[in-house]
Amino acid sequence: MQRVPRTITVLGDSHAVYFIESPFFAGRLGLSMPLRYRISGSATKAASVAGFRPGASTLKVKDKIRAVLPACECLVLAFGQVDLELGYYFRRAIKQEDRDPAAYVAWLIGIYSDFIADLPVGSCRLALKGVNLTALAPRPFAARYVARIAKEGTTLNWDEAQKRVEPFILSERDQNAMHLSFNDQLAQLAAQRGFGYFDVVAQTGNGSIPGISAEPLRLAEQFRTGGFDHHMADTVVLRRIHYEAAGRAFSLV
Repeated sequence: MQRVPRTITVLGDSHAVYFIESPFFAGRLGLSMPLRYRISGSATKAASVAGFRPGASTLKVKDKIRAVLPACECLVLAFGQVDLELGYYFRRAIKQEDRDPAAYVAWLIGIYSDFIADLPVGSCRLALKGVNLTALAPRPFAARYVARIAKEGTTLNWDEAQKRVEPFILSERDQNAMHLSFNDQLAQLAAQRGFGYFDVVAQTGNGSIPGISAEPLRLAEQFRTGGFDHHMADTVVLRRIHYEAAGRAFSLV
């Protein structure tokens, strides 16, 4: 009798798309059959940790998470990238909130903590995924991209939004420092709650390339897209990294 693979459910923002299987997933990634586990779930564009606060949510991500838990065997929550790369600048430049990166990260972790404390996890095994190193570099590219997103819902044009955003754009090193701080605190939160934690920083950073220095730590060139985008390049290598990382989180690899 053919073994039935276990299922890992992944819910996250658009950066979680690398987990989600397509019809040609296994063959394209060169995975041996039958698979030991499958991955299902969804990547929701613009989903944020800030959206986990009490009250109604436009994207209804909180409802999606709660809906899958009763029948879920293994669940990965992969949120935070949208907050750190876009939400931070929207709050600083457009809403004119006075928050430094440290205070902003602490605020996000507090929201995440309150949300998962109220989740009816039951018998589901839960793992939290940390964010990736930023693909928003150099600073002029980052300012232009962030401005395009930040102006949505305002009367600002692209150039006006860029002038607002530009003074607040962090260097690549400082942006990554904020991401790593978020990951460190998320890992601590997961440990405190008895949940798993993982990220793919080591596999996608410049230290993952032989002969390349990891100082300062930054996203390796092979994972950077050539397009006007803040996602990593969608490649077979990156998809396999995500698939295997999810499996390791639940001791399935």
